[in-house]
Amino acid sequence: MVFLFIAFKFITSELPDEKNIVKITGILKDDIKKENRGRGKKSLIVKLKNYPEIDFMIGTVSLDETYSEKLTDENKTGDSITFFIEDVEFRRKIVKKEKIPFPENILHPEKIEIVAINNNKSNYLLLEDYRKAHLKNNYLGIAFFGILGLLMFILGMKVMRNIKTNIKN
Repeated sequence: MVFLFIAFKFITSELPDEKNIVKITGILKDDIKKENRGRGKKSLIVKLKNYPEIDFMIGTVSLDETYSEKLTDENKTGDSITFFIEDVEFRRKIVKKEKIPFPENILHPEKIEIVAINNNKSNYLLLEDYRKAHLKNNYLGIAFFGILGLLMFILGMKVMRNIKTNIKN
């Protein structure tokens, strides 16, 4: 049932669009850093002077859709940059009007996913590309956890049937 619940979470997850994103403009506090988080997970971390406690990041799923080399080469400490984040993240982690839900409040309350990023020269990640990458990831999650959940359910039913027949005998 846990696997079916996870598949359901993938089905019901909403991707950001123009109506539910917030524009953030700021000055880079540090150079944009590449971070390897283990098990093939990579991300880019953007730190701004006006939000020093927040790690704005481009995660593994949308990193392939990002012109990351161009982004890190063209943007250095002190440069101005503009990006967009989900408005729910803005309300929870920047203006702190809403409570951060469990387990995110424990795991990474200081990280916010970037959904689009650009400066006055280039677009590095478009919202459409972010949505496309995450939609593909959601389909893979639904398929993987849905199939695994159904297999576990069927296996559980067979085990219950065998236990029931063994009790009768």
